[in-house]
Amino acid sequence: MAELLFQPGQLVEDYAIKQILGRGGMAELYLARDVLLKRKVIIKALRDPFLRNGPSKEQFLREAEIQAGLDNPHLVQVFRVFRHRRCPCLVMQHVQGTDLEKVIRRARTLRARNGGKGALSPERAVHIFLQVLEGVGCVHRYKIIHGDIKPSNILLDSQGRVKITDFGLSFMLRNRKKVKGEDLPGGTLQYMSPEQLLNEPVDLRSDIYSLGVTLFHMLTGEVPSRGIRRQFQFLEHHMEGSLESAQKMLGDFDFQPGLREAVLKALQKDPVKRHQSCLEFSLAIRGDASFELYSEVLRLSLLTKRPSTAVEKTYLRKIARRKGLLSEEAAALERRIRHELGFRTKSRK
Repeated sequence: MAELLFQPGQLVEDYAIKQILGRGGMAELYLARDVLLKRKVIIKALRDPFLRNGPSKEQFLREAEIQAGLDNPHLVQVFRVFRHRRCPCLVMQHVQGTDLEKVIRRARTLRARNGGKGALSPERAVHIFLQVLEGVGCVHRYKIIHGDIKPSNILLDSQGRVKITDFGLSFMLRNRKKVKGEDLPGGTLQYMSPEQLLNEPVDLRSDIYSLGVTLFHMLTGEVPSRGIRRQFQFLEHHMEGSLESAQKMLGDFDFQPGLREAVLKALQKDPVKRHQSCLEFSLAIRGDASFELYSEVLRLSLLTKRPSTAVEKTYLRKIARRKGLLSEEAAALERRIRHELGFRTKSRK
């Protein structure tokens, strides 16, 4: 095994190394303490043999560029980048807590022990997932495809708040509307969209598919492609009816029809048939939202800084009707939230 870059007790820059947390595919993770600001941080260091690989270095530094430019409470922050022995290192926010994959595993074990099936309750799953959608929605506003959304990349802090991490596979669309699946440097087969897996044109809706698999996993404790291990089998799975498999598995659970339909829509093979945005997905899973949540999704719709789509407006009107809000009351609520957010309220002639 290659020698570790850092050792416990070592002082590097302004950081005292505490322990090695693990080795991933490309990097080593360390828990450290910022001796100046008196806080814990995570140091992510690129490891051999990727140090000698130019594209890998670019990919690693792109993660820092992407995360440092994003500002959302549900995204892990990158504080700085430095080099040690020509090795690029990212200093990131330390999230005291766990990851969603462990939460799902524990919930599934507990249910099985009590003779049940599935994992998280629909209420808890939706509560967590709405935070995930807000974080990914923020990423999408900057025309960035995350490219590797899965439970292990979704952290939960000690207060249950979501923090999304690992932007190493992200791709910035910038002036391009779509990229090829092969342009995204990797991914996790169980959560990859069909177009990404098949190296077809990919856009932000590829993340919507991965989000659908994640929510499916949260609710059932399984992924639609359960039992599949090899890449060619995943290709067959997506080409020959992954949606039918998901429908059959969901039929074993007593979920609200709206929640089931929202998950299945995200898992459509054709991106056009999926939810077209994180906001649309969030509205679809909570059509029976409380007044407080209606205010929250309305706030998120305004933060997209673009006109709401027809589908999003339909969901919002549907929620308002269910809560007994008159159109005038809904309009007044929107004006109030616009004012609170500092947006200009359109004047009426």
